Amino acid sequence: VGALQGCEKEELLAKLYCPIPDYWNVNELTENIQDIASGSFKEKDPPDIRGSGYVVSALEAALWAFWNSESFDIGLLEAVNLGEDADTTGAIYGQLAGAYYGVDDIPLRWKEKVALSDTISSLADGLLELSSQV
Repeated sequence: VGALQGCEKEELLAKLYCPIPDYWNVNELTENIQDIASGSFKEKDPPDIRGSGYVVSALEAALWAFWNSESFDIGLLEAVNLGEDADTTGAIYGQLAGAYYGVDDIPLRWKEKVALSDTISSLADGLLELSSQV
């Protein structure tokens, strides 16, 4: 939601960022997620960052790729080139980076290969509309 609302990367990846004030004071995070939300991905590099099938590791890897890149395509390549469960890591990265960089930053040659692109675009427009209600 913060990415869709135009927050800068530093704010999005700040310790315990949440677009809803005081949300983490009421809704406790697990220890593993707390570590990631506190910025563990900023202090690690591969092989300590792994895009494994464990979703917590995939989340950390996706955030690492987002933190360490300046464009959608470079970050996605960083994320999937970690290997292991590359599709999960890439999907998590793509959701965040797509919201942050916008559809225009995704290479045209990649967008042309997306199945059901009109349906996906319509769903994305709906999500963007919903994000303005937070």
